Amino acid sequence: APPIGQRVFPAMAPKKKVLAAKAAPAIPAKEEAEAAAEPEKRKAEEEPIEEAPKKVAKTEVAKTEVKEEEKAGTPETEKDATVDRRPPMKEAIGFSPQDTTLNVIPTMGGKVLMSLSEGGMQYLVAGARSNVGMKAGRYMFEVRIVEALSPTEASTSALRSRVAAPRQLLKVGFSTAGSPLVLGDSEDAHVCFDAEGNFCAGRKKKLGGAQKFTRDQVVGVLLNLDPSSPNVNTLSLFRDGERISEPQPIPESLHGKTLFPHVSFRNISVQVTFGSQPTRALPFKCRGLGGAAQADVVATKKVEPKGGKCEVVVPVAFPDEGTFDWLDAFLAKNPDYVELSDRKILEWAASSGVMKGPKVAGSQASNDKPMFNFGLPALDDFSVQRVLQSVTSVIPRNYVVMEVKSNLLQAERQEVLKRFSPALFKRVAHVVMGEPNDEFKQLQQDKILKEKQDKATLEWKAKQTERKRKKEMDERQKALMEMKKKADETRKKVADEAKKKAQAALKKVQSETRKAEAKKKAEEAGEEYVEVEEAEEEPKEEEDVKVEVKEEEEKKADEMEVDEEEGPPVVELTEEEKNMWFRPPAAGISGDLAASVLNLSFGKFSIPESSEGFDDIRFEWQGAEASRAYVHKWVVERKRTSRIEELEPGEWFLTKNQEWMKLFADWQAKQRTFKNSQAKELAAKELAAKKRKEAGEEDLPEEEAVDDGDLQNVADVNDTGKGEPLYKDFTFEDWALLQLRYELHLLQVAFTKDAADPERAGVHDTHLAFYYTKYFKKTLSPKAFAVSDNTELTTLVKDAIGWGADEKVLTTTLEEDAEPSACLKMSEDNRRERQRRIDAGDETARLKFMPAAISQPSKAPAFAPAGPAGVPMGALGGAPAGAFRPPLGNPAAKQWGGKGAIYPQMGGFGCKGGKGAW
Repeated sequence: APPIGQRVFPAMAPKKKVLAAKAAPAIPAKEEAEAAAEPEKRKAEEEPIEEAPKKVAKTEVAKTEVKEEEKAGTPETEKDATVDRRPPMKEAIGFSPQDTTLNVIPTMGGKVLMSLSEGGMQYLVAGARSNVGMKAGRYMFEVRIVEALSPTEASTSALRSRVAAPRQLLKVGFSTAGSPLVLGDSEDAHVCFDAEGNFCAGRKKKLGGAQKFTRDQVVGVLLNLDPSSPNVNTLSLFRDGERISEPQPIPESLHGKTLFPHVSFRNISVQVTFGSQPTRALPFKCRGLGGAAQADVVATKKVEPKGGKCEVVVPVAFPDEGTFDWLDAFLAKNPDYVELSDRKILEWAASSGVMKGPKVAGSQASNDKPMFNFGLPALDDFSVQRVLQSVTSVIPRNYVVMEVKSNLLQAERQEVLKRFSPALFKRVAHVVMGEPNDEFKQLQQDKILKEKQDKATLEWKAKQTERKRKKEMDERQKALMEMKKKADETRKKVADEAKKKAQAALKKVQSETRKAEAKKKAEEAGEEYVEVEEAEEEPKEEEDVKVEVKEEEEKKADEMEVDEEEGPPVVELTEEEKNMWFRPPAAGISGDLAASVLNLSFGKFSIPESSEGFDDIRFEWQGAEASRAYVHKWVVERKRTSRIEELEPGEWFLTKNQEWMKLFADWQAKQRTFKNSQAKELAAKELAAKKRKEAGEEDLPEEEAVDDGDLQNVADVNDTGKGEPLYKDFTFEDWALLQLRYELHLLQVAFTKDAADPERAGVHDTHLAFYYTKYFKKTLSPKAFAVSDNTELTTLVKDAIGWGADEKVLTTTLEEDAEPSACLKMSEDNRRERQRRIDAGDETARLKFMPAAISQPSKAPAFAPAGPAGVPMGALGGAPAGAFRPPLGNPAAKQWGGKGAIYPQMGGFGCKGGKGAW
């Protein structure tokens, strides 16, 4: 059994001379009985008649009559072709390489067309258009399937037990010159029949427009452009000489145009015949396209390659600077060139009916390397690209190798040139760089304006749709209100009528009562009773408030509001858009290169040289020197703003960082030791003062605080006198700023050393967090320091760190081998200045950082000093001995501080007394 979704063209059984397609009509039982009884009646008068021959004769006669009736029911409207004495066509009919897809292999002198069916090619439709087209007359050509292939593909997915097999396909018809080579891939340039019996005009398909045809059957395609014929501008299909479709009208868009025979096929081999006479006789005399008059046909000009060689064009252009727009304009001017790129393969697959899967999140897709996610291994593993590289290198044709990244790299350009032999191809580089010419600028502005207008039109349509929806909703609401109002009026009317009836009845009773009393009184008085007619009160009709007019006016006002805008707004380009050289990528659409790919390769971008193997180098917009200068400027600017994905910390940084982490932890440990001893001394002084007070002795005068003077003259930061460290009054914020100063200094110096590129001045503002994480294995967040961005962050340590005014890269005022003690002295000086401002009442000088301002590396450092009982401190939480751990909550809640501190402190960092505390 064939695979699911695959159509197999079986071999046609040999024809039989005896007609057996239709059964003879059954003979009625009554007639059969009379025929059987007739010989018995006339035995004595006539000789017996054999029944079998008589029945056969009746069957054959019935068959002939039915066939003649069918023929008479559908008379052929095409007339026999008359003798045409005009000069015959001179050109030989065939298929030019520029009018065939890359997977078409002509054989047998171009009479048989085969298609590649390996390496993913089995999913792509092949197309071929002849070099001679019709502009008048009535002619035909013939097609026959000579081979049907059944390529299969093993599934590589555990979720799919069977991979959809590529089905066989054949379409035959006509198309205009320069239209897409896959029939059905154009709105108004194709007309054809397919093997399933459908008639296709452009992208529209008419089911059942013809009968099906299959392998080994000769299919004739007749195009009638003869104005004297009743079937003018129609297309007909014949199978082995018999008509299998009514004349189908071709689209009006094709009237008066030259139409070329065209076939599209997949996984089959076809024989295409352009003879002067059909190989299978039709019900009428008709000439083939090979016997057409010269006046009725047009032959495409055969493009001879200059110098006997075809060209291989290698465009060299920067990503997102008009690369593909220039290519599209080049192909429009040079239709005989074939683009070799991934985007064309995707377009080809879409034309062949191969659908892509959903977009994969986080993919590195771009215009240069779009994503192949068809769910078909032979397409997704880039086998098609490898097959095309092999085929195009041996088939002479003009090619454009469109690879944005590869064409900018010398090594990869040379690999491209190796595929194309200089004996067959002229290898030409087109350098498209710098300021474009006026023609290209206008092209870009036209596209920008069109995209802007399309966006405005889409928004206008959405707005109109929303207005219409609201209007319909209001109308429904009004209709409901009107229905409710009418119901209320009906109920009121019924109630009023009932009330009126009751009142009328009551009045009638009262009137009769009064009459009776008046009559009685008259009789009693002996007077004659005269009935007086009572005047009936006319009911007062309530004036209805006519709200219908008001509602109608509101409705008209709403309609006027909806129709206020007759059409979408007309947009114009801004001054900024008019000055743009290149159209920016639309929102949500990938650029020419993925960011990671660009960052890894742009440092090696260059323009081609003749020494690489190019036969010619053409500069489209600027000359060679200007292009080189543009490349250098572009690369330098890109280096300043891009990050080095593959950069790793060097040995110098690793050594310095280890020393710094150990020293930072030692300083914090010594501060805790000093705080503990200071607390003991304070307790001893308080005890001695208490004893002196009990003994009646006078208190000793307090020691005045000693100013340390110029901090730069401090030789030992661990002992400024009497064993006091310079950092004795450091709080959480001071330690955080000390760490920030020195680590940003280390980062800048290490980056310069590891990048080893004089054109990279330093860490750019936009990549500070990226490099900080890469080097220190922890995150840097300005919000942890109560600021919003990197500029405000470095302002906290502006005495050591800043940003370059022009290039916006990190700078340091310290020497390359500056000791951490220099940053510690800066931090103490900064602390004293803040404290003076706070004592003066300036609360803006008070700092309040989040615990994340001092964070630990995500990985334990290389060294791990021993902790209690010889246990490495890294095993106690990933921090070195004596390392500072920030509190889990607000620093103020943990009571940081000490003498002159911002926050009061009761001993060590984190717990009272400092024992065992971090």
